[in-house]
Amino acid sequence: MDFNIDDYNKIASLTNSREIAKALQSKSAEWKEQYYKLKRKERNDKYNAKSKDANNAKRRELRKELKENTIKPIQHIDKPLDIKAVDTDIKRDYKASTNIKALNDNTRDNYIKSIKALYPKYHNDKPLNEDAEVLKMLRWEKYNSTKLFKQNKYIIDNVEDIAKNYASYLPKLYSIYSRLTGKNLKQIREALYPYMSAYNENYRENRSNVIVNKEATSKISFDTNDVVSNANKITDPYDKLMYMLLFLLPTRRLYDYRIMRIASKKGDTDDEKFNWYYQGKFYINNTKNKKTMVLDVPKQIIDVINSLPNDTDYIFGKLYNAPTLSRRFAKITSDIYNEPFNAVDIRKLYATYNMKTAGETGDMRKYNETARQMGHSTAENANYSLKIDSLSYF
Repeated sequence: MDFNIDDYNKIASLTNSREIAKALQSKSAEWKEQYYKLKRKERNDKYNAKSKDANNAKRRELRKELKENTIKPIQHIDKPLDIKAVDTDIKRDYKASTNIKALNDNTRDNYIKSIKALYPKYHNDKPLNEDAEVLKMLRWEKYNSTKLFKQNKYIIDNVEDIAKNYASYLPKLYSIYSRLTGKNLKQIREALYPYMSAYNENYRENRSNVIVNKEATSKISFDTNDVVSNANKITDPYDKLMYMLLFLLPTRRLYDYRIMRIASKKGDTDDEKFNWYYQGKFYINNTKNKKTMVLDVPKQIIDVINSLPNDTDYIFGKLYNAPTLSRRFAKITSDIYNEPFNAVDIRKLYATYNMKTAGETGDMRKYNETARQMGHSTAENANYSLKIDSLSYF
C-alpha cells in the first residue's frame, strides 16, 4: 500500500459523497481502510475539542461534589468575617518588603494562581491576560506602574465584596500589593489592609474551631514500629519515603520535601534554592519561616533513600507541583487508613501528639526541640495543636 497524505487530503476535501466514492474506486482495500481510519480520527478530534470545555466543567463539578460530600478527619469550621465590624480607617507603617525576586517559586506560583482566580470574578469571567502588568511584576519582568494600577483598581472598587465572598484571598492579595510603591499603587494595599487584618484576627480567634472525627484520628500512630509496619505495606519506594518523612520525623511542611534533592557532594547543599539530603542529614535551606537547619535522618529513612533508583535527583522522584503532591499524599493515607488525611492534618496531629507527650513526661526541652524540627516556635506549635479534648485523639 502506497498511502499518500496529499491524496488523502485531496479526497477528504471533497464535499460530494459520489465524488468521494468515485475517487476511492481506484484505491486498494488497505488504502481505503487507512483513509477511513484517519477520517474517524478527524471526527473524534473535532468532537473532543468541541466537548473538552464541557467535559472539564463536569469533572470539576464532580470533584467539587466529592469534596463536599467527603467527611474529613479534621474539619475546620469557618466563621464568616463580620464586614460591618471592620475598621476601615486603620493604617500601618511600611517597611521594605521582601523583593519579589527573593520569593520562592511555590509562593510566587500561589500568588499568580490567586490573581488569575480572582480576576475573572470581577470581569465577566474574562481570564487575566498573560501580559497583565501584575503578572509581569510577579515574574520579575519590567512592568508599567500606571497600567498596573488601572488594571487592578477593581480590587479597591470591590474590596468589601472580596472580603465578604472571597476572604481567603485577602492575605495573598495583600502580600502582593503591599510590595508596590507609588502614590496610586499604595491605594490598593491601603484598601486591602483593614480587611486583611480583620481576616487574620478572625482566623487566629477561630483556628481551633474544628470538628474532629475521633474514629478516624484514633487510627493515627507516630510510634516507630507502627510507622515502619505501615510503610512496609507501600510498594512504591517514593510513596514509602513520603509516608515515612511525615510520620517518622516531626512533621514538616510537605513543601520542604517537595524541593528536596539528593546531593552528590557536600557543596551541593550550599544551593539555598533547594533543601538537600546528604550522608544521613537533611539540609533545610528553603522553608516558610526562613530558618535553616540540619536534621539527623533516622536509619529507617536512610535505608529507603539508599534503595531509590541511582538516577534519583528529587527525593520524590521528580519535582511535583504542590496540588499534585498533596493529592498523592492523601492517596497514600487513604490507602493505609481508609481516611483521606492531608499533610496539614498530620502536622496538626503531630503537634497535638507533641503536646500530649510533654504533658505526660514534663520534658519541655524535648517539646521545644520537636517544635523547632517541625519549623515552629514553641507558641506556634501550641497554636497548631488541636485544643478541644486533644489528648483523646490518639
